[in-house]
Amino acid sequence: MDKERSLAEILKEFETIASLGYREIASFLPKDQIPMGFFCPYVPEELIHASGGFPLRLMGSPIQMSHVQAHLPVNCCHLVKSSLESLLQGELHFLKGVIFSHTCDAMQGLADIWAFQKRTPLQFNFMMPTRLEGDLPRSYLRAEMERLKAFLDSNVGKVTPSNLKASIHLFNRIREKIREIYVRKRSTNQFSETHFAEVIRAGHLMDRRHHLELLEALLPSIPEKIEAGDRVPIFLSGNMVHSPSFFSLIEEAGAKVVSDDLCSGARFLPLMVKEEGDLLDALAERYFTSYLCPAKHKGVATHIQTLLKEVETCGAKGVVFLLYKYCENHFFDYPDLKQALESKGIPTLLLEVEDPSHSIGQLKTRLQAFVEMLSTF
Repeated sequence: MDKERSLAEILKEFETIASLGYREIASFLPKDQIPMGFFCPYVPEELIHASGGFPLRLMGSPIQMSHVQAHLPVNCCHLVKSSLESLLQGELHFLKGVIFSHTCDAMQGLADIWAFQKRTPLQFNFMMPTRLEGDLPRSYLRAEMERLKAFLDSNVGKVTPSNLKASIHLFNRIREKIREIYVRKRSTNQFSETHFAEVIRAGHLMDRRHHLELLEALLPSIPEKIEAGDRVPIFLSGNMVHSPSFFSLIEEAGAKVVSDDLCSGARFLPLMVKEEGDLLDALAERYFTSYLCPAKHKGVATHIQTLLKEVETCGAKGVVFLLYKYCENHFFDYPDLKQALESKGIPTLLLEVEDPSHSIGQLKTRLQAFVEMLSTF
């Protein structure tokens, strides 16, 4: 019973943090760290943490749009629109700074509009190279790491070698624990999709040391042994998932997410950093050793090859593409990915989404039909 209470308390804390709006999150932030917002895994949050900053991942939120229409065209994704709306409504008043990365056109445009509003004291544009192969992009990215470090040194706190090494170790440990949760989750039905989504989302919004403590306490409660189950294994592919409701829909349809390549999910896991040698070099090099997203180029077939390998490894019967409406980068790759998967006999389903409160009934019906079809395989 004590173990059950302990597990319930852990999951409740994850649920509480994951459900908070930005304004409420401010009171949960560590008092000894300076809150710095960022959007993308291409921003090295270890550097922010090592400077004494608190890296707060801005992943979008369910928010009523009332101001953003005057600043953005309609064909922008929910992440861009909801983030700017949150800024304009004063939800992000507690941020000392925000760090943008050079990714899609919409995010680059948002960086300019954000700066024009002058509501955040500090802003830095981290210029990730578009091509992530070869020597020139490596030297360029190393120089950007130096530029970001200098910005943090001057405006947040000094990034010392010992602090950076400690931060890299902390984030590597977190990635190891989350990877283990992914592995165990595949073989058990005792860990719900909603709880899983809350654990992942909350981790980007809470003190990272406390996050690691919770993960270490949570893991022993997730069985390692394989259990028989009737839920259909699927792979979830896409960009951001800002609400656990999408995962609960999948579970209600009779499926389980055995793996994903979401920007707000497993895309975080390959970003392990070597803890010895030149640490800025190590931070830069990790972006060249694994494929992350279609906003960057690593070869024409890299996205296809990576997705096929991940789907095969996790044993999914089908792939659900959960894509934000108007996300040009992902939709540009989608036809080739769909064709490659279906040529291997792997069925796919495309769900084009914005805010989770919209069209829930339609999404649920389409998911149920897809899962029912997969169950016959």
